[in-house]
Amino acid sequence: MSSTSGWSRRRFLISTSAGAAGLWLGGCSSGSTAGTVGVSASDIAIREAQRVVSGAGSKVVDLTAGPVELDLAGRRVRTVAYNGLVPGPEIRVRAGDELTVNLKNELTTPTTIHWHGLAIRNDMDGVPNVTQDPTAAGGLFTYRFVVPDPGTHWFHPHMGLDLDRGMYAPIIVEDPSEPGEYDVESVIVLDDWLDDIDGNSPEMTFAALLEDGGMGGMSGMMGGGSDMGAME
Repeated sequence: MSSTSGWSRRRFLISTSAGAAGLWLGGCSSGSTAGTVGVSASDIAIREAQRVVSGAGSKVVDLTAGPVELDLAGRRVRTVAYNGLVPGPEIRVRAGDELTVNLKNELTTPTTIHWHGLAIRNDMDGVPNVTQDPTAAGGLFTYRFVVPDPGTHWFHPHMGLDLDRGMYAPIIVEDPSEPGEYDVESVIVLDDWLDDIDGNSPEMTFAALLEDGGMGGMSGMMGGGSDMGAME
């Protein structure tokens, strides 16, 4: 492929991705706070009550987002994480359970938690300035919702490049109707690590990708950076 056609294809991908992102944002909100989303609190409460399953349980988790220094096979690196762990602590619930997560923000910047892959109540979805106001540095926020979707999911922030550091973790939603008749279950989290390695950082990589045409710069916006799978 010639450089001309490659650039044309790249520009096309950037344009279509940006257009899709614009449509998504337009469908969510035209304002800057959770109160302008267009879904009333009473509507959300009614729908959430319909999700409650008789006999379902509840789980409370405390999460702290903050700086941490890690040992990567003898190399000391500085990053940010949940509860000082990379990946963060696994959350395991059953479909239909009510999950309460008390988030404490010890970062120097605002943060949120987005529950990737879970179709939860709008005001708990963690998209900053769309479904909730960001949790300020030093602030607290409580997420509380009924967990509807069995499967292997994950959670992460939607602020800056923290996702491209160490702020991600699995959330496993078990199906109450599935017996789980297996000997071993392993959850594997994979990440291409950039932070504090050989002088590199997510910001430097982000800037380089923008200079190279901009396509890579959209990965953080669209939730890229880590993949997870479950083996049974």
